Amino acid sequence: MFSLLGRTDMAEEKNAGDTDLPAFFIDLNLDQILDRVCEGWGDKVRKLYGFFPATKEDEEYRRAVYTDIKKDGVREALELYYRSIRERFAYASRREAAVERIQKHVWYLREVNTYICSLGKLSEELDRQEPASEGMKGLLAYLKECISAESFKNIKSVTAELWKELASFRVVLTYEKERFTIAEGKGEGGYEAFLKESFPDVKRDYLSPFTDTEGYSSLEEEIVKLFRKKHRSFFKRLEAFCTEYPVYLNEGIAGIENEMLYYLAYAQFQKKMSEKGFNMCTPKASKDKLTATALYDLALALTNMENGREVVPNKVYLAEDEKFFVLTGPNQGGKTTYGRSLGQLVYLTKMGLDVPADSASVPYYTNLWTHFSVEESAETGRGKLMDELVRLKPIMKDEQKGAFVVINELFTTAANFDAIEMGRRVLKYLTDRSCKGIYVTHLGELSASCPGVVSLRAMLDEDHVQTFRIERSEAVEDTGINRQVLKYRLTYEQIKERFS
Repeated sequence: MFSLLGRTDMAEEKNAGDTDLPAFFIDLNLDQILDRVCEGWGDKVRKLYGFFPATKEDEEYRRAVYTDIKKDGVREALELYYRSIRERFAYASRREAAVERIQKHVWYLREVNTYICSLGKLSEELDRQEPASEGMKGLLAYLKECISAESFKNIKSVTAELWKELASFRVVLTYEKERFTIAEGKGEGGYEAFLKESFPDVKRDYLSPFTDTEGYSSLEEEIVKLFRKKHRSFFKRLEAFCTEYPVYLNEGIAGIENEMLYYLAYAQFQKKMSEKGFNMCTPKASKDKLTATALYDLALALTNMENGREVVPNKVYLAEDEKFFVLTGPNQGGKTTYGRSLGQLVYLTKMGLDVPADSASVPYYTNLWTHFSVEESAETGRGKLMDELVRLKPIMKDEQKGAFVVINELFTTAANFDAIEMGRRVLKYLTDRSCKGIYVTHLGELSASCPGVVSLRAMLDEDHVQTFRIERSEAVEDTGINRQVLKYRLTYEQIKERFS
């Protein structure tokens, strides 16, 4: 079955969407990002962000689809179709709530007619836009196949005939001497349009006299009696239509609709971020080099955007022969934020979406793993170090070759000698299995733990104040104590001056 999310069979991945989101979502604050991306789009769409494409080719397939959808014409066509989906849901809800059988039939006819018309419009507009990606071309071919099917033509013909007849019904209401007179009328347009045309000088909004309740009002009941009496054939055919076509939505189209929203939700989110001044770009495929310019933490940007604070971007460069970053530096210097931004970069690239940077080149990674330091849990009774080792176990598997790993402050409760030795073993294990990533730590010794490790440091300015800039630099002794000494004027010379 065709899918907008990849070439391969998506059945297994769609089932995976019913499970909880991966653990790294919390570590990388992706849950906070998805709250914004999926706001108003529903849980079904959110679940699609919970699993990676099956192969490298599927990642590229998604990226090409998203590139097409970012084009104004294609996006607008899909957004129009999305509005039709919401209309159908509204009509279905009204149908289920309706009390009278005729009401249910009419709401169902509206629902089916909306589906048929919107499918045809989407096919026409996509054909006009001439999409370039394999996925969007596949969608267009699938739409044309559905529309040309005999079953679709049959229901389209019957629906069009019934809808045209229903839309032609008109009633004339005359109110005189405290009595309504009801008669069948002629004409086009709705009641509100008629009143505006008849009373152009009256500055007010006109409302239909028919109530918006689940059942009939007494006036509506009399109107329905009139039409049922004069149009018996129509109501018989309408009932037969609902019986003959109890299901109208193509199963494949139903699945594709949800996949469309996966891209539309992110495109709308990206547009809002751009309006706020936050750049995002399409990452280029790279053989083995990881680079990015002006990379920032997307979750932090959302928070700072509300508080009116700036976000400090950073650059990334990990060459072909380099394997792992080891990031050291003072507390509150932006180390964890930098690690998160790298994880978000890899995640969004794997999902085929644009990333929070001015430019980026990202290799294919088989998976994404994270391990962030957490508070000791009283529930397990194991202690923090044992908890860390238990959480580390799934990452250190032979089958996890070629993954990207983000580690933040591991083994913080162990003695320095033990933490350094365990950290070295973790790095060697991962680099031996072609994994790449970043290890955020206060242990500078790990920057020289094995070949291919690159030392990064959170930088300070000349006054020893955090700049939140991350640069290649040899690890040095933490200057946090020195900063506090300077801040509170506790140097030897300052103390001597105060006592003299």
